[in-house]
Parts: sequence; structure tokens; C-alpha cells
Amino acid sequence: MLNKHVDKGKLTMLSGTDFVKKIKEGNKELFETSKSNVRRFFASNPSDKYLVEHFRGRMVNEAQNMYAIAGQVASADPSTDVKDLELLSKQALDEAKHFRMVKEVIEHITGEKLDVAAAFAAEAEKPQAKGASLLEKYEASEDPAALAAYQLVAEGRAEAVWNEMADCVEDRFISTRYATIAKDEGFHSNLGGRALSKLVEGSAELQSRVLSLVERMREDLIEISNKNTASPLAVV
Repeated sequence: MLNKHVDKGKLTMLSGTDFVKKIKEGNKELFETSKSNVRRFFASNPSDKYLVEHFRGRMVNEAQNMYAIAGQVASADPSTDVKDLELLSKQALDEAKHFRMVKEVIEHITGEKLDVAAAFAAEAEKPQAKGASLLEKYEASEDPAALAAYQLVAEGRAEAVWNEMADCVEDRFISTRYATIAKDEGFHSNLGGRALSKLVEGSAELQSRVLSLVERMREDLIEISNKNTASPLAVV
């Protein structure tokens, strides 16, 4: 295994581990901007109506992640490493748990049982910007490297955002749930790093392609962060 970078023609190749470290280092600006947007959103003292709308979008986003990751497990090639399948299955279960927990937060705010089907329909009518939309945009279902990059970058950002929300929200019922979600998102990001490290090892061309994809993904996530922390919330 390579421990240092080597040159292959005009491309600089890193070890898989160093490549993931490079992406993590490059994520810092995205994470800080997203956290700042969260602080600004909650400092604006949004009404319960806006909070419910905001959390509805986050609930649907968790559901979309659940469906996408579960689909990856269901369609996995028989040659897929069993440990990788086990970890991906755990992520799908975590996303289902997050879906439930954000639903419970909405019910806590409104004092009423949430009609999930109606919430999905309302979100479809006025869709908010969502990180999960990038799974389709970058064809992650067909591209293992794109899926791993999404996990590493988008789920890493999600960890930062959920942690920031947990710090901003005074209601303990909500903040403890968001801290739990943040911890899970960090685990999902590490899964992406684990998978990406193995995928790019020894391939300067794949590393170059992933770096280009990650740059575009970060730009998309900044735009998503700006939109889903606007007051009133922006729709797409």
C-alpha cells in the first residue's frame, strides 16, 4: 500500500487513506458555513409554523436516504463484501430511525399526530432543497464511488448540522434526538470514507474523478444549506 503520494503522469495519486484525509480537510469550509446558516436560522426565532415546515423537509430527506440506501442493499451484487453489506444495512436502519425521530419532533411541536402521507404530499407540492437529491443527481445507485463520496461529504455535513441544531434548540426533547441523529451521521460519513479509501486505492484516474465530483457536491450542498435555512424557507 502507498503511504505517500506518487506521480502517475500528470495525475498525483495518494494512498486511499490519505485521499480520504484530503477530502475531509477540504470539507471544513462547507461544514462551518452550514453551521453558521443553522445558527442564523434559529437566531431569527422562527415561528412554530416555520419550524414544522423546516423539519418536515428534514423528515422527508431522512426518508429519501432510507429508501436510497435500502435500495443499494437490495440490489447489491452477490460478490459484495459481507461486512460492507452489514454496515450499509445498519445505515438504512439508522435513516429509518431518523425518519421516525424527526416525525416525533414535529408531533412534539404541534401536539398532534402527524399525517405522514399528507406531509409527504405537502413537501412534494412545495419541495425544499435536500441533500438526498444529490444521490440521484450523481447517479449514486449506479456508481459506488459517488455513493461513498456522498456518504463522506453529505453525511459529514449532516453530522455538523444536526449537532449545531441540537446546540441551538433549547427544548430537550428535540435537542437530545438531534444529538443522537448527529452521532449516527458521523458513523455514516466514516462508512463512506472506509468504502472510498478502498475504491480509489491505486487509481489516480478515479481519484481525479472523485475530487471533481466532490467539488461540485460541496457547491450543491452550500446552495442547499442556504435555501433550507432561509426565512421564509425557499422552495425548489
